[in-house]
Amino acid sequence: LKLASSAMDVANENNNPQGWITAIDSDTRIQLRQGDMANTQLPSNSVSVVNLSLVLHELPTSAAKEVILEAHRILQPGGQLWISEMDFESTAYKAQRENALLFSLLRATEPYLDEYADGMPEVKNYITDIFSVVKIAAATGRHYALLAEKGKDDDDAGQSMIEDYRFKPDGSYAVEDTHLKPWESKQDS
Repeated sequence: LKLASSAMDVANENNNPQGWITAIDSDTRIQLRQGDMANTQLPSNSVSVVNLSLVLHELPTSAAKEVILEAHRILQPGGQLWISEMDFESTAYKAQRENALLFSLLRATEPYLDEYADGMPEVKNYITDIFSVVKIAAATGRHYALLAEKGKDDDDAGQSMIEDYRFKPDGSYAVEDTHLKPWESKQDS
């Protein structure tokens, strides 16, 4: 299920015959649909994985929580929610957010960025309230990967704490930031 209609265009080979998609093989297990992520209309306990990649920062905190609740509803017991997202607790994003000019440029294209950055602790707590296992790790120098597993029964919910692997014992972020610095260009690097 995809929220953005532009992704539907990319996925449709008739709309992109010369693009980077070279073939789309039919697979009866896969359906591409556009819809509301907070109300998928899928049956409860019907999917094994829900993947939210760079989605939550596009939403107000309340909407992000609705999407997560819907993911929990449609996941089978033992199913997994995969989230990859910007990590404002990383050293790189902390520094970027402290740079008012640079962060205002980001903010210009991301209307919920401040709310996302400030609301992520609340969202993470919400995830631990409804999932039985929650793990988070640094994926890049600025992004995290979170895995949340739905319990086998309702008694498992709210029993988890986040197993956080983003930081080394010395407190530094586990993955080096390899993004260009604001003053660099590709020619400089």
